[in-house]
Amino acid sequence: MQFIGLKKVAAVLVLLVGGISLPPESEQYRQTILADKKLKPVELLSRYQHYDFSALWLKTGKTGMQNADESVLGFIGNDYQRLRIKLLMVRPDPQQSGRYLVTGKSKVKESILPFQGVFRLLHVREAVALPYGLDGAPVPAVKSGILLAEYELREPVDQLNSGVFRGILRTNWYLDRKGKMQYDNIEFGYSDRFNNNQFVGIWQSYKTKSIKRCNWGDWRIPDGRRLDAKRMYDSALDVGAGDFHPDSLYLTKGWQSYQDARLLPVDLTEAEKRAKQKAQKTEFAEWWK
Repeated sequence: MQFIGLKKVAAVLVLLVGGISLPPESEQYRQTILADKKLKPVELLSRYQHYDFSALWLKTGKTGMQNADESVLGFIGNDYQRLRIKLLMVRPDPQQSGRYLVTGKSKVKESILPFQGVFRLLHVREAVALPYGLDGAPVPAVKSGILLAEYELREPVDQLNSGVFRGILRTNWYLDRKGKMQYDNIEFGYSDRFNNNQFVGIWQSYKTKSIKRCNWGDWRIPDGRRLDAKRMYDSALDVGAGDFHPDSLYLTKGWQSYQDARLLPVDLTEAEKRAKQKAQKTEFAEWWK
């Protein structure tokens, strides 16, 4: 399926997002974020709505390279089947302030589908304090905060196993000294729980109407399901301390190549070296092209 032009996307999507009711987990996430004491309680959507946030959703990690999608991690379903997401275009909707037109692709197992949809800003809040620089180093930010947006991303109706993604998105931002909006990666590299662009929602099948949990994000995946307190993890899938690490229980759900690609080179057997090389080829392939 070829992506249609921007004006046609705008026309098609006029009715898609306007009064979306958020899925329960998404609404819970929204309320949790807004209650965070690290954020000022004042709603600033009207003050920040004129900024163009598009670039923040097309950047990942430290470098912001558009092809560096290995840092975008996601799952679909209660068995944490791996989901890969690539945003290809995000642009402000010329017909409505605070709304953005989106195209991209999703991949689950060997199934790759395009999608198109919208992000719509719901909230913008400033942080009480600026992010910390490493060892107290100066930071480029003069203001920082979060935005929350609802999203609806539709795969083609006529494709096998297609459906729609719905939910809420949290993005961390900062304003630099020139007043430019930036993706907040200030704490990348030294904060163990660094993450950004956190999507919390569902995927619903067009054909069966069945619903699956479906979350993704940069470097970490939002997952509100806390396990037994003895394990001390916030997620059943991510058991990593310094960075994302999938639990061995779910390696067969698409996470084996992710783990193999990150094997440390120390004392690897020949078989492990071959597995690492094969996995890296899979992980870094531009599957969306």
